[in-house]
Amino acid sequence: MQDSLIKLTDVTLRDGLQSEPTGLDTLQKLALFDSLLECSYHKLEMTSFSHPKWIPQLSDSDVFCTEVFKRKNRPNTELMAFVPNEKGLERFLSFPIRWASLFTAASGTFHLKNINMPLQEGISELKKLTTRLSHEKRAVRIYISTVFGCPYEKDISIEKVSESIKRVVDLGPDEIALSDTLGVASPTQMKKVLEKAITLFPKEKIAVHLHNTYGMALANVQAAFEMGITQFDGSTGGIGGCPYAKGATGNIASEELAYFFQRQKKDVTVAWNGIEKSIRILAQNGLSIQSHLASIFLKGGAWYGIL
Repeated sequence: MQDSLIKLTDVTLRDGLQSEPTGLDTLQKLALFDSLLECSYHKLEMTSFSHPKWIPQLSDSDVFCTEVFKRKNRPNTELMAFVPNEKGLERFLSFPIRWASLFTAASGTFHLKNINMPLQEGISELKKLTTRLSHEKRAVRIYISTVFGCPYEKDISIEKVSESIKRVVDLGPDEIALSDTLGVASPTQMKKVLEKAITLFPKEKIAVHLHNTYGMALANVQAAFEMGITQFDGSTGGIGGCPYAKGATGNIASEELAYFFQRQKKDVTVAWNGIEKSIRILAQNGLSIQSHLASIFLKGGAWYGIL
């Protein structure tokens, strides 16, 4: 497990794959999982227990997890999986996955269109999930999506963001991930949101989840780091997007996060050989790689200042 100031959560196997038109079979996912373990990321979000009708790319989540956990050697990397509802929770609890990730939104319209449920009803459902997860001694991350912008409501006011965070804090999560679902955040906006967020929840328990649609993700990472945030999400190769937000491109690439901090001599730990292997697997399986570093590697180049 990564033991450093900056902690990276890789979401390739869940947020990355769920938006990709090219699906991977279970064996391909297991090979990718093994290579991602070699990257020394702090956490891996390994799958989603959503209904296959909604996320067909992850329809084999139970089979995949069975294969992972029947192995004798358990990974040191912390593992997390997405839990959408009570049915998904029962499936999740059948595996020894430490972290459950849950969803809400700052935008009521996005929440309704995403899971066909009004926002307040969704919070009531989250309460049931968090109560059960606490009883089962599992750790909980709650994603707040559309914090920085919504495809339906457009700009989200700081007051609405604040109310969203307060609702989530009342649920008692171990971690909150503030999500730029569309990739529209600016550094100024990032700092404004975090100024409020860190008055409501410990900054060391706040993660920032960014998409790179408009090419500003790394600038937002720097802004968040200057505000004291040390947890960041990414997907290897920058794959993914949001199936409910047309035009949103992939997550910021995990390798670009690691490179960004290492080149600045910041305390982050990754294993570059594992990252190379993971990029190669993604490319071989035809996934839509959107990372500058991955492009350099796949063209035979070396990463300046690293390898």
